[in-house]
Amino acid sequence: MTSPSKKQSGEQSGSGFAGTLRNIQLTDIIQMCCLAGASICVRVRQDEQEGTLYVKDGDVVHAECGSITGVQAFFTILGWSSGQFETLDLALNVAPTIKEPCQFLLMEAARRADERAHLRAEEEAALELLPAERIRVMIVDDSPVMTKIITSMMQADPGIDVVATAKNGEEALAKMKELSPDLITMDVNMPVMGGSTALKHIMIESPSPVVIMSNLGPSSYATILSFLNLGAVDFMSKPVKNSNIIKQQQRMVDRIHLAVKANIKRFQRLRLPKLMPEDFVKVNETTACQRLLIAISGVGGYLEMVNMAVSLPMETRTCVVSLQSIPPQFTSPLSDYLRARSRFDAQPLPDNAILCPGRCYVGASGRAMEIDTIRAVWRLKNSTMEMREESGGDNLDYFLTSAAERYRDKAIVMLLSGGELGTLEGLRQIKAAGGHILAPQLDKAILPATIQAAADDELITQFFDPKDMEKILKQYCG
Repeated sequence: MTSPSKKQSGEQSGSGFAGTLRNIQLTDIIQMCCLAGASICVRVRQDEQEGTLYVKDGDVVHAECGSITGVQAFFTILGWSSGQFETLDLALNVAPTIKEPCQFLLMEAARRADERAHLRAEEEAALELLPAERIRVMIVDDSPVMTKIITSMMQADPGIDVVATAKNGEEALAKMKELSPDLITMDVNMPVMGGSTALKHIMIESPSPVVIMSNLGPSSYATILSFLNLGAVDFMSKPVKNSNIIKQQQRMVDRIHLAVKANIKRFQRLRLPKLMPEDFVKVNETTACQRLLIAISGVGGYLEMVNMAVSLPMETRTCVVSLQSIPPQFTSPLSDYLRARSRFDAQPLPDNAILCPGRCYVGASGRAMEIDTIRAVWRLKNSTMEMREESGGDNLDYFLTSAAERYRDKAIVMLLSGGELGTLEGLRQIKAAGGHILAPQLDKAILPATIQAAADDELITQFFDPKDMEKILKQYCG
């Protein structure tokens, strides 16, 4: 027990010393007195607790701590992990309550301290083995059958706990206030109060990550886009009976584990620019782009991606490839949405995409691509499995490596929330070739967890405030 203030009080007229002993343990004081056959009285304090030890002629004769005395009080005082002690100039005419030898008392106190330390270590190890806190999910769907299916698929994962279900938005809002779930899955069309109205209330009253669950089809695309604009962090298709249910379940729980990390309080509605016909870039597919911007986004990154697309500058020599973790069939309606709001010509990412300036391709993550340099204007083509295996087999890593080789310092990668980054090897190649890797400041991204890995590896060449998206794009693509 180290004391920040240890005094030896024994001043007598004309003789003795007064001072402070540093780096001395309480047990050292007791042992020295016992070996020297000395007498001493020591007062010990720990926080609000206080105890006193009496040593007479080399024997510990008495101890008191609160209402307890004797051996029990001695071991209680010696068991304190820290505190202060001071010696007192008191008479030692106390009634003996301890008869055990000094060395036995000190050895037993040391044994008990070791035992306590061992128990603490076991408790800490046991806590580390406990499963992480489960994600508390509320499912909102007017179909009892679908609710039951989704519930069973989610709860098969030990990290997810479905704490409530609701048949409509109104019921969901009431249960949300009572239970405060970590994440809400929301159907689109429901009686009494639909998903859109419920989502608006959630974002105003108690912002929480909301994942839209809908049957994907042409009639639902516009609705999904409106939900994402309102603040939903992700969308996924409802389970389909004829598909591999295990794969659907794994994809669902993976997205839930990712979506719950979104900091929805950072969500801000975008103010989309009002563009005139002359504001749109006129694309010439016979002209080669001089820069390639690859934007990677996913769960929670929809609005960041839209912000990137609508902030692209008018005068540019850049081609953009925007890769997102979305179903491939969603790329066409998303391209239509962006094309009406961005200066660039937004198109779904096709086979043999022409890398020309002013074009923004919208594609789903996971495509196996490389850059074909045989023609005058370079194109994207599907890569072979043999080629991808040489780079470790990850599609994104191979594509980024190809971009680094072809564009060198004119390759730009923008990492947005939720993007799938592969093994980071492709990003390392981009940086090694002199390219640029940009990312929003982590404390301002909606879902920074996926960007964090690249930041930890010191791959980000510049962080930026999302409010400065237009400025950063002019800097690198203007």
